[in-house]
Amino acid sequence: MLDAIGIAARDVDQTLEFYELFNMDFQNYGEGHYEAKTASGMRVMIDSFELLKQINPNWKEPIASGVVLCFLQKTPEEVDLLVSKIKSAGFEVMKEPWDAFWGQRYASVIDPNGNQIDIFATLEK
Repeated sequence: MLDAIGIAARDVDQTLEFYELFNMDFQNYGEGHYEAKTASGMRVMIDSFELLKQINPNWKEPIASGVVLCFLQKTPEEVDLLVSKIKSAGFEVMKEPWDAFWGQRYASVIDPNGNQIDIFATLEK
């Protein structure tokens, strides 16, 4: 069973600021390791590059991530509001909210580490 997602953070403070916009409350476990639980129970872990290098001296900074994290919102309006907050906080919006043909209000943003983050909600019929 998948229990957690780990995010390698070049700038931990900026990364925490970004993910806290998703209403996650991170706990500092020390030495550059932070954890929060999503509403569904999944743990999101943020680790500094320095900590990852300390744990594994052979660790290399990622060039690009092929993983996309997707955050479900309760309503289409919440998608628009969250994207607006992300934009106002100075983070990159990759694709503004739109009504996707598969029946969801959908948007894509970029976290401070270059990861694509999708935000969506089911469209009411």
